Amino acid sequence: MYNPIDTGVHATLHPRSGDATPGAGVAVERLMYASQCCIAGPVFGEMHRIREHALQRNVADQVHVALLHQSGWFMEWLEGPTQGVRAVMARVARDPRHRGVKLIHQSRGPRRLTEPWSMAIVQARDAPADFARRVAALRAEHLGGQVMEPAAVWRRLSTPLAHPGAALQAMNDQFQRVMVCSAQGTGSFDMVRWLGQTHGAEVVHRRFAGARAEALDVATDYVDLDVGAVVRRVIAMARNGLEIGLTQAFLVDYSHAILVLCGDSARDRELMQRLVAACAGLAHRPVVVGLGRPSVDHRGLQRLAHAGGLVYLDCDLAGVVDAETLWAAAEPALDFSLAAHSAWPG
Repeated sequence: MYNPIDTGVHATLHPRSGDATPGAGVAVERLMYASQCCIAGPVFGEMHRIREHALQRNVADQVHVALLHQSGWFMEWLEGPTQGVRAVMARVARDPRHRGVKLIHQSRGPRRLTEPWSMAIVQARDAPADFARRVAALRAEHLGGQVMEPAAVWRRLSTPLAHPGAALQAMNDQFQRVMVCSAQGTGSFDMVRWLGQTHGAEVVHRRFAGARAEALDVATDYVDLDVGAVVRRVIAMARNGLEIGLTQAFLVDYSHAILVLCGDSARDRELMQRLVAACAGLAHRPVVVGLGRPSVDHRGLQRLAHAGGLVYLDCDLAGVVDAETLWAAAEPALDFSLAAHSAWPG
């Protein structure tokens, strides 16, 4: 029996024959903990330094990691062979940047994290005490034997308390998740900001970064809308964000990916290719809704989508194209899916 942290929680990690070289379809150890952040100064810079160290040590241990900072807390999601996870947790226990480490999830299952390192900072209004209450609730459920998918644990912990259905994040028949990405400019972020203003809902701002040191961190904002039958989360994602493992870990839960197309064939094709690559290997892929003026090459984009196993719905726009017009065009496709399906996988 292995006790990775001195909190009275004993995590039993049983080595399996598949632990040596975990790959697609192989069950790995999945562990998540939350801890209070003890960093004095800019957190994002320190997280980049953590990444540099982790990429040297965690890669050798075959462990993939996603690190979250929010409301003065850290949460880390680990996936890998038992011995590797054990080694990482031993280092965490000695790290002075953490205190009060609490185990909130442990299971075995397929990898969701597709690269060795991802990290996120969420700018939410919740105080550290609000986050602590969510940690305590998840810890109690863990100790009581309740097991959720790691992605559901991440969402429940990071969703601000004031958002619609914040406590129901693990219930897929209560949530519809939709990603919006623009081939050029900031149309996806303009749409999410407009939705927040129109519905009087808080827009949550996040920064994601991946394993590549040369790649810049990217923005990804979201807003939660109560549409009656479900809560609909609309997520604006930067184009480069499609290449980050943390983004890819959640794609299986999205019902739709709305692409705001610009009519530049090269840019539109590049966006579709990024989405196809991000969805490769997923058991469930989002339906693609392509929005653009009549000059958009929907037929070519549809061929790319179909080759990647994606359904593509095209929508031509006329007149002024702004956030309101884009949403008015996309929402009927989301509502139709909502009427036809009561749940999304994940």
